[in-house]
Amino acid sequence: MNLKKIIFGILLFTVFTGVAQRNNNEKIKAYKTAFITEALELTVDEAEKFWPIYNAYSSEYQKIKNVKTGQIFKQIRTAGGVDQLSDSEADTILEEFVEIDGNVAKAKQKLKKDLTGVISSKKIIKLLSAEQNFNKELLKRYRNRGGNMNKN
Repeated sequence: MNLKKIIFGILLFTVFTGVAQRNNNEKIKAYKTAFITEALELTVDEAEKFWPIYNAYSSEYQKIKNVKTGQIFKQIRTAGGVDQLSDSEADTILEEFVEIDGNVAKAKQKLKKDLTGVISSKKIIKLLSAEQNFNKELLKRYRNRGGNMNKN
């Protein structure tokens, strides 16, 4: 096989892997939307106002929690693991985790403020429960499918 065919094969594999991942993320997002809408029993009017607010929160949450946490764990791996960190580095990392938790709390406070008047306080509480239940359900489905969310 010549080099062009190998490169083309690698490129094709990369593209299909990216598309499959994107499709998987879209499926999960659609499932979450349906799950939360049903759990909160949102009316059409509520849903029109709720989803832009919730999607903005969700995007901010992902940036705060997943991106920042991922960066910290990468830093730990680069150092060779937790045991290889100096006490000073460990203190700094611990402060970063506390800061992340504080930023998540601020994002949740903003969500509560933004949703007040859009949905009732009871539905906001139901949202917190629905998010936990969705995450549990998603994890259960993932485990039952052997880690492959693309299986039907």
